Amino acid sequence: MAGQEILFEDQDQDKETFHKILFKQLKFSGLRVIAWCFMGNHFHLLLEIPDRETALAGLSEEDVIGRLSCFSEELSTKLLLGEVADCRRSGNVAGLTRIAEKVGKRLFDLSMFMKELKLKMTLAFNFTHGRKGTLWEGRFKSLVVAGEETVRAVAAYIDLNPIRAGLVKQPEDYRWCSYAAAVGGMRLARSGIVSAISYEKKITWKQALERYRKFVYGVGQEVKGGATPDGYEKSKGGFSQREIEAVWAEGGKLTIAQVLRCRVRYFTDGVVLGSQVGKQRSSFRVLFHLADDEVRVLAIRRPAQNFLTPDDLD
Repeated sequence: MAGQEILFEDQDQDKETFHKILFKQLKFSGLRVIAWCFMGNHFHLLLEIPDRETALAGLSEEDVIGRLSCFSEELSTKLLLGEVADCRRSGNVAGLTRIAEKVGKRLFDLSMFMKELKLKMTLAFNFTHGRKGTLWEGRFKSLVVAGEETVRAVAAYIDLNPIRAGLVKQPEDYRWCSYAAAVGGMRLARSGIVSAISYEKKITWKQALERYRKFVYGVGQEVKGGATPDGYEKSKGGFSQREIEAVWAEGGKLTIAQVLRCRVRYFTDGVVLGSQVGKQRSSFRVLFHLADDEVRVLAIRRPAQNFLTPDDLD
């Protein structure tokens, strides 16, 4: 990101590293991801963020401290867990409360989530590529998203990134987006699509996938570009009218061959995480980090009701 350079130099290795860091950070922080996409020099996340006070009120001190297990291999966390062990051995209740308050400040908070995510990716990237210094250009940009139709539109915008960039012809063929992960069998990604299609979750995953696929193709038509009455329009990759009509004619269904191809690739190339959701008030945000200012996403606010606990990702 720094200086608008390529973030994922080794496309697969760096994206896999970021994938692992991201989902570990999500597991710790209590945020839920609805859609995501990792591109060459930027990434997009659509996150569900619970009401912080309400979410923290539902956790005991032990619950809060228990989230440190997500980072048990990190030196700083090992030291903190050592303090926890000392406090328990000595019966230092005040010490445990202090540690729980310290950890609690890192939970259900977008800014803290991004701060830790960016720092950990920077350390991992610099170590791998033998570099020093910052990795990111400027602060992340976030917008509040509201309304089921808007959430669905933003999720589709995110999953369409590799199509618009001409990297693949079909979204399920780009492993580093939530759509491909969902088709590949990742329960957390499937839960996100169900939420984007019908937040009340009164439909099955199969129904949600078919509706979402039709929607993605419907809004993902290719743009030829050229002069228009309002000025010059840039060309954008996308689906042809014939491809869109074919998907709609099939009812948004994927063939067995398409599903198997995605599942084989996903299970052999990456880690599969599962999810279940509890209930809580929250808000959606679309989050994206860019190397320039060219991309804009329309987003408004809406109430929501779910957030994750660490066990939801096991």
